[in-house]
Amino acid sequence: MKFAKKGFVGVLAAFAVSAASPALIPFALDGQGNLNAAGYAAGVMFWAGLLLGVVGYILLRKKESGRIKLAVQRRKLPSALCFFSNLPALVMDVVMIVGVIGTIYCAVNITVNQILAVVFLLLALAGVYAHFLLNGKLYLYIWNSKPVKKKKQLKEGKE
Repeated sequence: MKFAKKGFVGVLAAFAVSAASPALIPFALDGQGNLNAAGYAAGVMFWAGLLLGVVGYILLRKKESGRIKLAVQRRKLPSALCFFSNLPALVMDVVMIVGVIGTIYCAVNITVNQILAVVFLLLALAGVYAHFLLNGKLYLYIWNSKPVKKKKQLKEGKE
């Protein structure tokens, strides 16, 4: 269980790095319109965070697959179709919806401030990542698992 929690936090961190990459967009071009170091850093952050997050999640799901199946047998829907399944998912699903609506508005209305557009893009990206993570079966397994008390572990070890 500790491995699943630590691995999940690592996957969440990788996706957070990817989601934070739009914050570098306003600094990505120099005065002549050429891509500078911040632009390259944004690209590396996005793709490295995304790839590390996906690979980490797949490896974590494979390692914990037996326990996940036992813990969440009654759930049939994939995480893409589940909304508001727990409190953190509720918060991040609302963030995702606000971010997507704001991003669409900024794409349609060209006169919007670039900082506002970047903020909505950041919210949308973070919300989409968190939607799949927090509504998924792995998080449901971690959320529903109760920590085992030390005394119980010691008794089982002695017997």
